[in-house]
Amino acid sequence: MEDNADQNLIIRCREGDEQAWRQLLARYEVYVYRLCLRIGGSRDEALDLTQEALVKVLTGLSKYQLGRPFKPWLRQVTVNACLNCLRRRAPTTISLEQPVAEDIVLGDTLTGNTNDPVDAAEWQDAREVLRQAINGLSPQQRLVLVMRHQEGLSYEEIAVTTDLPIGTVKTHLFRARQELRRKLGSVYEWEG
Repeated sequence: MEDNADQNLIIRCREGDEQAWRQLLARYEVYVYRLCLRIGGSRDEALDLTQEALVKVLTGLSKYQLGRPFKPWLRQVTVNACLNCLRRRAPTTISLEQPVAEDIVLGDTLTGNTNDPVDAAEWQDAREVLRQAINGLSPQQRLVLVMRHQEGLSYEEIAVTTDLPIGTVKTHLFRARQELRRKLGSVYEWEG
């Protein structure tokens, strides 16, 4: 049902119907923003990336194949637009405020359940160390990490979305995890 409505809106958008674009935008703008927030890291960055991605979606609607699911195409265009923007910019940060599950943000997973001010301060320090470690990853590693662990995509879905071979996706993910272990291990004297 949703696919048929999307298809009709896309046909109307291709014909220059601005109302159809507004409806398509209303339907998917939050999804695009959240994906950009996960990739870009900060709210300001996400807003810029969302704008870039939506421009690419609008200008690329003529390339979309009617009859195919729209959301995977939208995700691919969004990810590609984000990657292109991030390559042109200085390194960005990943926000600890980005969602990792419904009603849970990354930083909430590091809050600890304690009323002890010393423990709370240690958890706050751990959050900062994790944020810095994630932000220190390359854009490709960070993207694959976000897509796998926050978007919940399979290796195959990541490969299709990023236009990378599955082996490269696995390598980026392996290296991202390895780098996080190295950075976090050096701070917390872990082995691994």
